[in-house]
Amino acid sequence: MTTTNLVLELRSVSKSYPGVKAVQNVDIALASSEVVGLVGKNGAGKSTLIKIMAGLVRPDSGQFFSVGANVELTNSDEASALGLAFVHQELSLVASMTVAENVFLGAGYPRGPLRLVDWAALRRQSDAALERLGVSINPKAITGGLSTAQQRMVMIARALVQDARILVLDEPTAALTAQETDHLFAVIESLRKDGVAILYVSHRLDEILDITDRTVVMRDGRVVDTRPTSEHDSASLVECITGEASAVESDTVHMRKESVASHDVVLSVANLSRHGVIHDVSFEVRAGEILGIAGLVGAGRTELVEAIFGVAQATSGTVSVHGTQIKLGSTKAAMNAGIVLLPEDRKRQGNIIEMDIAKNISMPNLPKLRAWSRLPFLSPSRETSAARSQMTLLKVKAGSPSVLVSQLSGGNQQKVLLGKWLLHGAEVFIFDEPTQGIDVQGRQDVYDVIGRLASEGKAVIFISSDFAELVGACHRAVVLVDGIVRGELEGEQLTERGILERCYQYAAG
Repeated sequence: MTTTNLVLELRSVSKSYPGVKAVQNVDIALASSEVVGLVGKNGAGKSTLIKIMAGLVRPDSGQFFSVGANVELTNSDEASALGLAFVHQELSLVASMTVAENVFLGAGYPRGPLRLVDWAALRRQSDAALERLGVSINPKAITGGLSTAQQRMVMIARALVQDARILVLDEPTAALTAQETDHLFAVIESLRKDGVAILYVSHRLDEILDITDRTVVMRDGRVVDTRPTSEHDSASLVECITGEASAVESDTVHMRKESVASHDVVLSVANLSRHGVIHDVSFEVRAGEILGIAGLVGAGRTELVEAIFGVAQATSGTVSVHGTQIKLGSTKAAMNAGIVLLPEDRKRQGNIIEMDIAKNISMPNLPKLRAWSRLPFLSPSRETSAARSQMTLLKVKAGSPSVLVSQLSGGNQQKVLLGKWLLHGAEVFIFDEPTQGIDVQGRQDVYDVIGRLASEGKAVIFISSDFAELVGACHRAVVLVDGIVRGELEGEQLTERGILERCYQYAAG
């Protein structure tokens, strides 16, 4: 990289949220015809930095330079005007629209006489962009019918018709086959030769080592290492990403963890698979045990617990509670067996936020709250009393059970979600990112509840992107990489560094 061919430079960029310094004094530069790898563990600040570059998040401080000139970057239109284009891990395509319509979405459709859309030009120019990528996709095809790899190429074609000078690829090989990945790499090399600057974000270290010219490593919101990729190998990259053993391992969570080796097995998962996302997963959880599920972005953690709870259909394997198999793909069967799931997206999947606290807590508990046991009529007084009891137990900060859940903080919304399942009663509690977006006191309250459940002999599964949190809270942790269990850690082996090394060991091939 030379200073004469820089196309974008960020200097001293910072962004903080309440209690979190997401990005701290970050400097990063991109040059034409350069592929830059961006790596770091979950929570390192990569996603926030990308959102800042896309104009979706406004930084607290910092400067932006495009081809040496100081510029503003405060919204997505300004980012597009600078030639920035993004292919996110979650593809932003409209499944019901044609390929051509998706390629030009956001760029403006070509117009003919009377300013009407020139459909022939639209298809012709889309086809030209796809041909440049070396793929044969009918521009008239409905996008929802394409493979994941083809949809990713449509996103890159969109960047081409926008005349992108800088392309940001976020985990671009997720769900791609080896052959599809090789083709994507060929496309990246072609774009590089055409002068496009590419920021390549990936947890797959073998890809970073193979295709990037320079690598930027982020940790705890800071850039901690920038050097030519040729100076790295897999071991040195892992060392940069993990850093020295972090003090947060001993400071984040302190939970008493009694031995459960002699306790009965409550949940048994055997050879569970879900097509394309989890593969032959097996583990057990004993009474009183808190089992952590660790993994990087795209590892399949949420997909795994969705299959256990029946939200998604597993393609093979078994799930048993106290030795009795349950029907796969049925949330009713899972709940009847004593399994409950507190999902990561508590606003859309956990609570009905436009309903009040009492209604949310009572929904899965209606048989317990009837006015008469033989008649299907809810007792308002029992509903209110049950809600008040859970609010007191969980320290929900709200004036009354009639307060709408949408008016509560994230931490209190999580407590309402907890409350309805505590009232329901269960043998297996699955927590998917239960402390995400919650303040310090709220997190401690969640830890207290999880600890109490374990002390009562419940089996607990705990998913968290904060590996230090898993270390402090869990008896054991299994490590997922690409939907496969790649390690099981307990005792002295259960450290944040131990988890990360296993994640990257297998992500690096």
